[in-house]
Amino acid sequence: MSPEILDRLAALEQQVGEFLPAALERRSNAFEPGEWLMAPVRAKAEIDRLQANMSVIETAEIRVIGEIDDALALSAHDQLEAARLSPGIDVLIDTEGGDFDAAVRIYRAIRWHPGTKRAKLGKRCMSAGVLISMACDHRVAAASTEYLMHLTADSPDGRDRWTLLRHLAAMRELRKRDSQYLNLIADRSGADLAALAIEAEKDQQQTLQWCLEHGLVHEIEEASK
Repeated sequence: MSPEILDRLAALEQQVGEFLPAALERRSNAFEPGEWLMAPVRAKAEIDRLQANMSVIETAEIRVIGEIDDALALSAHDQLEAARLSPGIDVLIDTEGGDFDAAVRIYRAIRWHPGTKRAKLGKRCMSAGVLISMACDHRVAAASTEYLMHLTADSPDGRDRWTLLRHLAAMRELRKRDSQYLNLIADRSGADLAALAIEAEKDQQQTLQWCLEHGLVHEIEEASK
């Protein structure tokens, strides 16, 4: 191939590269409270339990069911606040996903709860629901759970005018969310980031066996007879 053609290809690659998202890099979970912050939270909860003038539920149920939006985030916050003295929480998850930012708020609220945290996956644990499930230290799927980890997405509002720059800004924001989403899952599951990215790009449901092998779930309950 002639030097002229190689130079033209290199110039084209450079121009195209300006519009492509950066490659995913392994980063620490940006939404995780540090252990040095959690230690006093646990200590205060223990003191408050000892001083409480009421019985405390040993394991409280937190329900994350339906579309993940601001209303569900507020509901989860209220449930967690009511269960702040419980030594443990079971987070019941049944959702097809929803808003990424709302899911992050629910994730952080669960992580800041001082007790032990167990996720119990219902019929569906999909999209942003996977992120929320990662807030729990032990994740149990039902035998019938439909599980879907995929890349983030958005749809332009047809009433708005989307210029090239606006599309590029949206693309970069999606890539940022993909990085946060997959790095969080990698941190909490111990799975390889590249393996997660390859699987997420398929935009297909994962088998529970795959999830078990990669640490996304720790246990699959047998179907009741």
